Amino acid sequence: MRAYFDTSVVTKWYLPEPNSADALRVRARFAPPAVLTHLHRVELVTAWHLKVFRRELAQGIVDQALGHVEDDVAAGLWQLPHYDLVDVYAQAASLSRRHTATLGTRSLDILHVAAAVVLEAPAFVTHDERQARLAKAAGLRVTTLRARGKQR
Repeated sequence: MRAYFDTSVVTKWYLPEPNSADALRVRARFAPPAVLTHLHRVELVTAWHLKVFRRELAQGIVDQALGHVEDDVAAGLWQLPHYDLVDVYAQAASLSRRHTATLGTRSLDILHVAAAVVLEAPAFVTHDERQARLAKAAGLRVTTLRARGKQR
């Protein structure tokens, strides 16, 4: 495994968003395959369909983007990891107890960092500053895609 990319960064590869070009440049710095967890898959489908609900994107664009993700899985650009979800949730609970009160991290962000820790990812790439601080506190090597405009 080469890198663990947060869903916010992955989204920028497949959908036209601010910072998409920057996200693609960051991706090029890491050799494939990157890790694609169960959490990524659920979060990508949910976030992208919320864009349809909000009328930010057409359903056809989301369907095409999800097809591109599956094409990239088949091409070996993504690694589908083998891990115990009980270990991920235990790590997430520990990270939350130690850091949420001071860092303000959210559950999904904590779960991504926990998965990266359990998978012993050598690099963690995110667009979220709070998540980056948590990943650093968890001992991960972090690359942050800097926001242009409003930070989530």
